Amino acid sequence: MAILIVAVLVLTWMQFRGAFDEKTQLTVLSNRSGLSMDPGSKVTFNGVPIGRLTAVGVADVDGEQQAQLTLDVKPKYLKLIPENVTAELKATTVFGNKYISFVAPDNPSSARVDPSIPIRAKGVTTEFNTLFETITAISEQIDPIKLNETLTATAQALDGLGEKFGQSIVNGNDILSDLNPRMPEIRRDIAGLADLGEVYANAAPDLFDGLTNAVTTAHTLNEQRGNLDQVLVAAVGFGNTGGDIFERGGPYLVRGAQDLLPVSANFDRNSPALYCMIHNYAEAAPKFAQQTRNGYAFELHDFLVGAPNAWVYPDNLPRVNATGGPEGRPGCWQPITKDLWPAPYLVMDTGASIAPYNHFELGQPLVTEYVWGRQIGEHTINP
Repeated sequence: MAILIVAVLVLTWMQFRGAFDEKTQLTVLSNRSGLSMDPGSKVTFNGVPIGRLTAVGVADVDGEQQAQLTLDVKPKYLKLIPENVTAELKATTVFGNKYISFVAPDNPSSARVDPSIPIRAKGVTTEFNTLFETITAISEQIDPIKLNETLTATAQALDGLGEKFGQSIVNGNDILSDLNPRMPEIRRDIAGLADLGEVYANAAPDLFDGLTNAVTTAHTLNEQRGNLDQVLVAAVGFGNTGGDIFERGGPYLVRGAQDLLPVSANFDRNSPALYCMIHNYAEAAPKFAQQTRNGYAFELHDFLVGAPNAWVYPDNLPRVNATGGPEGRPGCWQPITKDLWPAPYLVMDTGASIAPYNHFELGQPLVTEYVWGRQIGEHTINP
């Protein structure tokens, strides 16, 4: 009977400890586990207990000693934990034991945690034990007498300046309040400074070469300082003379610049036509040079044509309505060849164009008209 009671108690205790629960082991790696991380510490996911810590060990990861924490987690929770879960080692209270906290990230991955892949812990809460140990180690290195002298000197320096010191703290707080909203811009500026530093680092050899050459230039200037003084004195004299000339001729220079404005505007307006003229001259110059290639005679292939009709009043009164040429209109004509004959004729409203003639006739006036005068009709362009 006693054995049966003991067996029931043992089974009850084992069930209470979770010995019969199905478990899956996860591994967490951290730079350190702290002083208050003991087996049996709870494991949570978003604040919900999902398992217990079973062992704390040491693992060699890439040549570095890491704390290895083995966890027993209930399998039903594994399908809820994303692969990119955040693991932290936190403390329940200031002096309390630590526990492992899993927190789902803002953008959890679709993949779930794999028991065969260790999870990296992002942070470990510092215990007061460690803080006191650090303070004690620092205190052991400080001479109490010198520390007392330093604190006494500080107190004497601040004696009577409490109001100003407090105002300085208030002003510092105001400055920090202004800086806090600008932290994103400051971070971007710091990143930009890093890029700028990299640029200067890459250009450092050239910069130092320039400084070395500048040293040589400085030596040369030092050796030639006498000649340099003479040049500067001459430049001052030239400047005085030139200043007097420009001062007297200033109005004329201004008037000349004003007079050049319409001329330059006309050149700008007719620049396409000027280009065509220079282009045509460039093509005609070699052909013209061929006419004098023998050195003593000028060769021509020419023929005589009759004079055009005399001007007719009032049809041929001068007019200035011609347009074209500027802005590239109608453009540069291509060279006149047998394939482009007769040559194109640009019709312009100048009063002396052949375009109005719409019929064939003998040239006017006839020879007889010079003797007996015109006998039939008026002398017009299109009778």
